[in-house]
Amino acid sequence: MDTNGLKPFFTAASDVFSQMFGLESKVGAARTLEGSESHEWEVSGLLGIAGSCQGVVALRFTHGLVDELLKASGVETTSEQDRLATASGLVAEITNIVSGNAIGAYTDQNLDISPPVVIKGKNHQITWPRIAPVVATEYKTKLGSFELAVCFNGK
Repeated sequence: MDTNGLKPFFTAASDVFSQMFGLESKVGAARTLEGSESHEWEVSGLLGIAGSCQGVVALRFTHGLVDELLKASGVETTSEQDRLATASGLVAEITNIVSGNAIGAYTDQNLDISPPVVIKGKNHQITWPRIAPVVATEYKTKLGSFELAVCFNGK
């Protein structure tokens, strides 16, 4: 599978985790997702890409990793409701930063990103657009694993 056209996304994920949290990540092999597979992810940040190319980016986490990222960032919350809202905000912000950094590499394209949305639920399913294959890679860090999945018809 040729994933060179998606390299800015996969590089951005590693770079953002290193810069934001001081976490080095071991990148797994790229694989194609069908969308209906069972998985361990409990929280996904999704973001759309529009313009001269289109796509969807998803960063997928377990609740445990999101809690560890909150701790690593020094964020303190005062209640469970506050923690849940802050955790969702963190997932959305990470998704936004990774996607924004990645599309910056496509200088010959006119691209915009949508505000991110967060989906929660064990084994939740994402209905991907049929504009390109969905390529996913798992990243392992000392705090836990996450996945980046990209469906992008970029050139």
